[in-house]
Amino acid sequence: MRSEIRCGQASSLFLSGVYLSTLLLFSGCGSSQEHTAAPPASVQGIRVETARLDKVPDEIEAPGTVVAFQTAEIAARVPGTVTRVPVREGDRVQTGQLLLQLDDREMAARSQAAQTALQETSAAIEEANRAIASAQAQADIAKKTYDRFVFLRDQKSVSPQEFDEVETKQKVAQEALAGAQARHQQAEAARSHAESEARAAGAVASYTAIAAPFTGVVARRMVDAGTQVSPGVPLLVFEDDTQYRFSIVLDAAAAPLLKRGAIVRVELDALPAKSFQGKVSEQETGADATTHTIRAKVDLPHAPGIWSGLFGHAWIVRGMRTALLVPGTAVQERGQLRGMFVLDSQGIARWRLVSVGQTRGEKIEILSGLGEGERYAVDPGTETLDGKKIASAAAAGREAGN
Repeated sequence: MRSEIRCGQASSLFLSGVYLSTLLLFSGCGSSQEHTAAPPASVQGIRVETARLDKVPDEIEAPGTVVAFQTAEIAARVPGTVTRVPVREGDRVQTGQLLLQLDDREMAARSQAAQTALQETSAAIEEANRAIASAQAQADIAKKTYDRFVFLRDQKSVSPQEFDEVETKQKVAQEALAGAQARHQQAEAARSHAESEARAAGAVASYTAIAAPFTGVVARRMVDAGTQVSPGVPLLVFEDDTQYRFSIVLDAAAAPLLKRGAIVRVELDALPAKSFQGKVSEQETGADATTHTIRAKVDLPHAPGIWSGLFGHAWIVRGMRTALLVPGTAVQERGQLRGMFVLDSQGIARWRLVSVGQTRGEKIEILSGLGEGERYAVDPGTETLDGKKIASAAAAGREAGN
């Protein structure tokens, strides 16, 4: 007996007694299994855009710091002990409002002494005036008597002795008048000096009360009641909080790009989501010999959150250039890395690291990691799209093909 095996030629024959059994052992007969990869998961509702180059301003970056339009370091002009500080840091005060009071007892005593001296000199002047009036009257009488005796002498009607006596009285009267006038001049000089002393004492006394030079805010306070202070040592920092400027440092080679009145873009590190338009108000005409830089000041608009000391950057336009801009929502951060979900030709999203540049409104510049014409997920959200097929992207690809 012959048995034909169609699938494979594996067989085994066993002979026992009068019959022949055929056992067929099959290995891999019938059909073969095919193993295929599972299709990628599909995600709906993800907006996809194509990377395009745009024209953007070509800008130079200049670091800077916010400064107040007016700043005053309040210091004492006379030595003394602080008796009162009625303001605190952050307080807003008006022009002339008291900021700090020194012990004024000694200054007040000096001022009172000067006023007393002034009164005494005024009394001396009055006395000198009376003396002059009396001496003038005596001098006038003596002069008239002398004139009559001159006439009588010429007429040989008086003796030489009588004439000499009258002449002597006339001279004494004139000398007395001159002395009274001299004392009056001395009294006037003494009063002038006393007036100067009184004014100086009054001014010095006024230095014990330190007032606000302009309307503004107390930025820093470095003194308390009971502190002994010396002239010239800063006690308070007072600044005008109604207007701030951005003081920048710019390379001297770029100075021609910066003109007074020019508009520049300012970004502050403390306010990363905001950008301010400022106007150049001041600029140095000469560069620093060591750093080869110049300084300029940019007037900032009045806005909440701006105060002196904030660090930031100014961007000065020097022309136009092309840049790859994408919505800020397309860029995600993973630790210290930034990346985007970029779609391949099949519409499958792949996480790709990118290098970013300046932020321009709601868009951010991509320096590397994304090319023109590539598609990317605009708003991936918190979902992990890596390896998933974006349905909207596939549909867009088919429509483009048709």
